[in-house]
Amino acid sequence: MFEVRNPEVEKRLKDIGDRLRETMPDGFGFALLIAEFGEAGSMFYTANCQRQDVCNMMREFISKSEPN
Repeated sequence: MFEVRNPEVEKRLKDIGDRLRETMPDGFGFALLIAEFGEAGSMFYTANCQRQDVCNMMREFISKSEPN
């Protein structure tokens, strides 16, 4: 899933990421995930933080979102 390249999608994500960086106040991190529908779909993301920080944010989100 992570090895697929799509220059059109990557360019659009970069543009969106640049706009988010300009819009967000200092001290805020973001990660935007997009994926094609279907089991064979690819996933792409853009973020203004390190990959490990994105993983930590997703873990926290999942733990708070899943029912106990």
